[in-house]
Amino acid sequence: MRAESCTEHTIKERGILVRAMLRRTGRTLLTMTRHDLIADLARPALSAKTRQNYKSFCHTLFTWIQDEGFRLDNPGARLPRSRVPKSEPNPVQTLDIERLLASGIYAKTRMYVLLYAYQGFRAVEIAAVAGNTIDWDRQRILSKDGKGGKEVWRPIHPIVWAELQKYPRTGHLFPGAGGNGHVTRGTVSNVLSTALRRAGIDHRPHQLRAWHATELIDAGVSTVIVQHSMRHSDLQSLNRYVRVSDGALRGAMSTLPLVTVPDRSGRRQRSQTA
Repeated sequence: MRAESCTEHTIKERGILVRAMLRRTGRTLLTMTRHDLIADLARPALSAKTRQNYKSFCHTLFTWIQDEGFRLDNPGARLPRSRVPKSEPNPVQTLDIERLLASGIYAKTRMYVLLYAYQGFRAVEIAAVAGNTIDWDRQRILSKDGKGGKEVWRPIHPIVWAELQKYPRTGHLFPGAGGNGHVTRGTVSNVLSTALRRAGIDHRPHQLRAWHATELIDAGVSTVIVQHSMRHSDLQSLNRYVRVSDGALRGAMSTLPLVTVPDRSGRRQRSQTA
């Protein structure tokens, strides 16, 4: 995985997945069967998307084991296809963000919210923010530990910049337990999930990031700029985040050519716009 330039975080996560799989099945990597993997995929607590990702992980892992000559067969090669239901993006609303910020959350949690919403950061990127990932002279921030190992500098929104002045300019903004390293992305997600639930907001933390993309698109910002703000590798990824507003759809529909619709008597009557 290091030879493929995977991040240390990704390598650690894959190790956790392997050990958990072996504990659940009671097998080893050399005795695991296809039906063991199918039974593990069928666990009722898994979402369709998680099953899809887990299937891909098993296929990659056992293909490598087979290619290295440790096994002649590949139990991960013909696993059932997991159908993921299509759904529209569901970003939080601006009023939800204001309600969350006013709900009595701690200053650290407030910064989590602002980095998610105004910088479009993921939980893993928020966790890694430190004094040396901020350009204090040019008001820029580094998206460290980004998806795919991508690390890029982006301008800091004025609201985020104002809050950053309350933090020291050295060390991690969000230190881990015992002051060693920084908090995990799971900590960021769990803290925000709890804060959203207590504020009565039925959304996941990642939907704050969807708000970032959706509001930029609604404001008429170029999709290319939004793609770069979200740090996506391609424009297609935006489809999972941007929800087109009813107002935008109504405006688009109003540009359709009008036709003449006959009334019940058969007389032609010009159709009216809304």
